[in-house]
Amino acid sequence: MTHLPRFAAPVLAAVSGVLMFFSMGLAGPVAPGVGILWAVALVAPVPVLWFAFRAEQGWAAFLAAFAAYALGLCNIIPAYAGVLPPLVLVLAILTPALGFALAVTVARFVMRRVAPVSAVIAFACLLTGFDYLLSLGPNGAASSPAYAQIGMPAMIQIASVFGLWGITFVAGAFAAAVAMFAVTKDRTIAALALGVLALNLGYGAYRLQTAPTRPTVTIGLAADDSLVPLRFKEDGTSALKVVKAYANAGEALAQQRASLIVFPERVAVLKPEWRGVANAELETLAHVGRASIVMGFDDRAPPRRNVAQYYFPNGATPIGYAKRHLVPGLETVFEPGQKSFMTSDFTGLAVCKDMDFPASIRTEAILQPTLYAVPAWDFDKDGAWHAKLAILRGVENGFAVARAANNGLLSVSDAYGRVIAVKSTAGGGMVTLRADVARGPGRTPYAGIGDGLAYIALAMSLVLLGVAVAASKQEV
Repeated sequence: MTHLPRFAAPVLAAVSGVLMFFSMGLAGPVAPGVGILWAVALVAPVPVLWFAFRAEQGWAAFLAAFAAYALGLCNIIPAYAGVLPPLVLVLAILTPALGFALAVTVARFVMRRVAPVSAVIAFACLLTGFDYLLSLGPNGAASSPAYAQIGMPAMIQIASVFGLWGITFVAGAFAAAVAMFAVTKDRTIAALALGVLALNLGYGAYRLQTAPTRPTVTIGLAADDSLVPLRFKEDGTSALKVVKAYANAGEALAQQRASLIVFPERVAVLKPEWRGVANAELETLAHVGRASIVMGFDDRAPPRRNVAQYYFPNGATPIGYAKRHLVPGLETVFEPGQKSFMTSDFTGLAVCKDMDFPASIRTEAILQPTLYAVPAWDFDKDGAWHAKLAILRGVENGFAVARAANNGLLSVSDAYGRVIAVKSTAGGGMVTLRADVARGPGRTPYAGIGDGLAYIALAMSLVLLGVAVAASKQEV
């Protein structure tokens, strides 16, 4: 193997890092149509993988991979600096970078001890395994590289079978195979890279083309960022002003025949002193407008909870769903919820960060939800990224998603990850969005298979590492 120049590590790490910065994490919009960032994200790891497979020292490969991934994830800093506690922000960058660097380093070790094709499999398995393990933490699966593929619906249909771990595995196998082919010039590995990608895209295209026609729902979404300061005020005048403003927006959407109207998370403080008046306003809107209404409140009835209140058009008593997954460092004042929510027409409720946790949403798949209403509150620059997480939960479990976020986006996507309509809430004033979306099938293979692929990936990682440890070093 020829000696690499000294500048190879920082240059190739920087190239991969820059490509990741502009294609992964918070990069990329949510909009109808197919973009190109999904393809950039696929090839982003290739330069640093190529260096790792060629590097003489394992520590150099580790540092280059760690630096590249950390640089890529730095695109979250503009959105969260000054918002999240510094330690939370640092860990959100460095922990996934550590997992990526370990995956690269172990794959290099397997290549040198076993065979190049084994290293490709090892990298894909390790990347998938670490992705799954990170999802068990306080931020769920928010750091997964799989969301970078949302721009190509055919790429993400595998999530309906294996969850987002299927996307991570395919992306990891493709990048590693391309890098390994560049090192070895082995056409078998080139065929592996193309074969993995073609099979995944082929399955995705088939699933999209054969999707059955299903009943549609007219969705209404609304958000007014100028009202955000009032959500912190603990007086009835402020709270009822917000409720009235949204009720007016809801009335306009109901006149456009919206049968489900979703407002953002925590639009106002709800206390016993004015709970009855607020509920009456929204119950009237639901009854007269013949629409289900979903609105988020900071509910101060002990215990204090971040709730999404569901108002029925038939006049039934409103039901509150309490957010189960709270933002670390920002929502410690709330008591987390313990129960899921599903209506008789198979509409589910989740609040913002709840959609970051695949396991929580999958537990509800047995009820076969076909549509989810998601009140949310974003941080301006992370709106598109956070919407992608909710979109992928819909693909995994077979439901459409209607998401309304302050300081973010109003978005409607179908059960196949296709964005039907999207609108930014920036610019001031009440922003509304109306869209027709088909309900999803309500159940996917992933509901039964679960995280099996992640378990297999972790097991295969250990097997390949064990084989590599026992084997003799090979000439590469």
